[in-house]
Amino acid sequence: MPYVTPCPSCQLAMQLADDAAGKPFRCPACKTIFVAPPPPVKVASAAAAAPPVRQGAAGAASPPPPRSGASAAPKPPAASVASAPPATAQSAALTSGTPSALKSPAPSSGPPKHCPACGSPWLADAVSCMDCGYLLPTEQTVESEEAVVVCINPACGAANPTGQRYCSRCTTVLPTAAGTVLHGRYKIKKLLAMGGFGAVYQAEDLKHPGSDVAIKDMICPEASEYAIRLNFFRREAEILRSLASTPIVPRLIDLIEQDKTAQLIMEFIPGQDLMKIQEANGHKPFAFDQVVEWGKAICEVLQRMHMQTPPLVHRDLKPENIMLRPDGRSIALIDFGTARDLGRTAKEQMKAKTRVYTEGYAPPEQIIGKPEPRSDLFALAGTLYQLLTGKEPEGTFTGKEIEALLAQPNALPAEQRWLYELIRINLAEDVHDRYHSAAEVKRDLERRTVTREVDCPQCGARNLVREPYCRQCAAPLTAETPPCHHCGQINRMGSRFCIYCGNRMR
Repeated sequence: MPYVTPCPSCQLAMQLADDAAGKPFRCPACKTIFVAPPPPVKVASAAAAAPPVRQGAAGAASPPPPRSGASAAPKPPAASVASAPPATAQSAALTSGTPSALKSPAPSSGPPKHCPACGSPWLADAVSCMDCGYLLPTEQTVESEEAVVVCINPACGAANPTGQRYCSRCTTVLPTAAGTVLHGRYKIKKLLAMGGFGAVYQAEDLKHPGSDVAIKDMICPEASEYAIRLNFFRREAEILRSLASTPIVPRLIDLIEQDKTAQLIMEFIPGQDLMKIQEANGHKPFAFDQVVEWGKAICEVLQRMHMQTPPLVHRDLKPENIMLRPDGRSIALIDFGTARDLGRTAKEQMKAKTRVYTEGYAPPEQIIGKPEPRSDLFALAGTLYQLLTGKEPEGTFTGKEIEALLAQPNALPAEQRWLYELIRINLAEDVHDRYHSAAEVKRDLERRTVTREVDCPQCGARNLVREPYCRQCAAPLTAETPPCHHCGQINRMGSRFCIYCGNRMR
């Protein structure tokens, strides 16, 4: 059962999950981070043990009807049972996910004097607050001691019967109630996260007792959007299958399509994402060596995605999408829902894509809808910067700040300067100034250095790294580019202009 505890700083009442004891939380009002205390011990009493009493039309006490399949219980004596006030929108659980089905207490014996949500005076005979619109649960909407689903809209917070898809008050999509069994096999435990496209749950696989899975459930309020969102789910399933041999990618178990809904069944990754861990620790940087190892593991995933035909780009690499496993060392890269291929033809590759990005981690070309593999390297650099410093990146401005620090001899630790230089290069505004591939980034992370020159394989002359052609014999030094969108000729990575027609290369 959820329990209520006050913030130790501002005394705001917060409702926490029953397993929250000992975990760090942040107060939504004063932002104080504290460790949740254990739930209070309840002392059983005859009055508390008595079932709630309903009033009939004539005011006479009548017991609730027995549940289906259960024998009729003896009639309890007519008595009035006091109960705690309903949970407010401000007391939503502050766990790693959004609260799902809760057991709501019975309504109080009379209307409150002040709104439980905003504190405004409560008008006599009112059923909702005139200021914030908070709706008091009633016997018509909340059966005492029965499971309910609380609306996740912070401005609503209304309790809804289990099995209802949309909030009866604000029409927000509701999470699936805990205890629901999907497809006769997966029993929902709790909601982990919920967004505009889908909700992610932790569930038990009843065919393998004790084994948990993650279920990504498609949210589609409009029937006209079903086909579009289903394609996103199918594409994510295909990407997960193609990356099945990569250790840090969750394993796909199944994709189930049924009755205008779809669910991705995936390996459950216990732990927290790196963003939440840093926030809980006061934005403390992670260990330098650990950040380097994580960077190499992420590069392996990106390289496999970028080498596919057509290339795949993740488009949303950031600390929030990296889970730290319980061993405290290994990670898992999650949420491939925004990943997409760049197209097979030059025309498809040049066509603007849906603008999907997170500010601070996305390069200019992705912001205008034209991402490419080196766009993921920009996001990787921003992610490494945040893990290394505890500060969120600000796109190319962060690259310029690092450049200014590198110009000062003692501004950065000497043994870490190479990694800051690698981050600066990949935060470049011009895509041609970044590393050409995740494989190059991984190689320098392994060597713990920044490669600056390479030898021409044909004449042996020294050239600056990432120069497309040898300055002495003109032999190609880098990988091939996609065809020029103007003349269709193949050039070399790093070429800013087509050597055949002079057109500006992307």
